[in-house]
Amino acid sequence: MEGAMKSKNRPVSRHRKNPKTPRAGNVEEEPSSARQRGRPSSEFVHRALVEAALDEFVERGYHAMSMESIAARAGVSKVSLYRRWNSKLAVTAEVFRLLRETIPAEDHGSLECDIRFLLKQSIGSRDTKYTAKILMRTMGEISGNTELMALYREHILTPRMEWLRALLERAKVRKELRSDLPIDIACAMIGGPLFLYYLALLAEAEVDLPGDLVSQLTHVILKGIAT
Repeated sequence: MEGAMKSKNRPVSRHRKNPKTPRAGNVEEEPSSARQRGRPSSEFVHRALVEAALDEFVERGYHAMSMESIAARAGVSKVSLYRRWNSKLAVTAEVFRLLRETIPAEDHGSLECDIRFLLKQSIGSRDTKYTAKILMRTMGEISGNTELMALYREHILTPRMEWLRALLERAKVRKELRSDLPIDIACAMIGGPLFLYYLALLAEAEVDLPGDLVSQLTHVILKGIAT
């Protein structure tokens, strides 16, 4: 369920060897009169900072990253960063909030189509490996930090569970879901294979996966939860 979905609200950062975020000194905020002459807008600066914060979080971890390293990676002054957030915890909350917005809210008409879409967006994305890095880094960081755990629960886990439950409730109304199956068990049967896939991908484990993985996973999941 942690997949980075291809949607209009996709995550703001992607793994890249040569980030396109402008270098230091190139993304400074200036008055509107200066921006009209080609200076970056406040929205552009905000995006650059969130991208940098996500990359810092994934590559270095929450404890190693700092407000200074985020500003430097984004090419933005610390003044611009502190104008928006007063701590790296607050920046991380914004990153988690934007990751939450990757949840695909559409109803594709049937349980099979909904699951297939979810798997395709999660497994079939060109950003899948970076998504796996986000997931595993997040799991490691929140395990020993109650503040990060609370942010993760609020901004990512709870909204995604609610979305998945809504998907399954729709299927239940359409009588596509087994009546004897608790909703949260069905959620686990959908999310579990995705988590295992990300773990195997990141660890570069030798696993025998078919070329039509999305189709086969869809079939197996439906066999377990559908009527």
